[in-house]
Amino acid sequence: MKQLHNILIVFVVVINGNVKKMIFILYLFYLYFMNMNNNEITSGLATGLISAVLFNPIDKAIYLSTTKDLKITNLNLWKSLYKGSSISILIRVINSGLYFSYIDYYSSISKSPLEISLLTSSIALMTNPLQILKFKSWYNNISLNQTYSLIIKNYGYKGFMIGAYPLFMRDLIFNYIYISLKEKENHLNNIGAICLGLVVVSPLNLIKNKKYGNNENIKFIYKNFKFSQLGISYSLIRFGLGFYTSQYIYDKISYLLLK
Repeated sequence: MKQLHNILIVFVVVINGNVKKMIFILYLFYLYFMNMNNNEITSGLATGLISAVLFNPIDKAIYLSTTKDLKITNLNLWKSLYKGSSISILIRVINSGLYFSYIDYYSSISKSPLEISLLTSSIALMTNPLQILKFKSWYNNISLNQTYSLIIKNYGYKGFMIGAYPLFMRDLIFNYIYISLKEKENHLNNIGAICLGLVVVSPLNLIKNKKYGNNENIKFIYKNFKFSQLGISYSLIRFGLGFYTSQYIYDKISYLLLK
């Protein structure tokens, strides 16, 4: 965990205000530290690209709907649908490419769902600076570079760690539920495990989103909480389908590359 934290600090400090350089440096860390083979990297890239194109518009609408307490049918939510897509692709490359391959890898050397969950959830921390850039740009409807400048101005470099704790806890709990319940080739069971995990972690997901948007504290979020902010119904459909689709795409591409 300390190594991952140090990695985050290093690449944030050296970027000097350039978002593209930030993305490139994170990608180098991704390739170097994870030591993945070419098939895994290719599968991750393809899965991230396809998933981002398919789901980025829906992700943006759901995020703004839950954080700003707007109806999902509000037409203003569906403007500039692909803003932040470049970062979304990179995040999905890491979360999809690494996540599924690491579940397979660690499952082969450990039978402890908690241990596997801790390891895979730690990977998500690498994306936190990119996550806050993406979501904050959506929340304020500004460019990524403007968002970067805003974070540095208001919080300094430590601003890129905002939301890291709820992100880690959300992924840890979800991963534990999913890994404990998933069964190979049992698609119906696995969809059920995904949906159960999403419902359980929905409060943590809301806290994470609120932190990313305006760095709201827990007391304020709790005081102004509305059940509709969890967006459970459409979030279940979107994220359940998205997670399952990403797993399916990754497995299929990996299988084709091995043939």
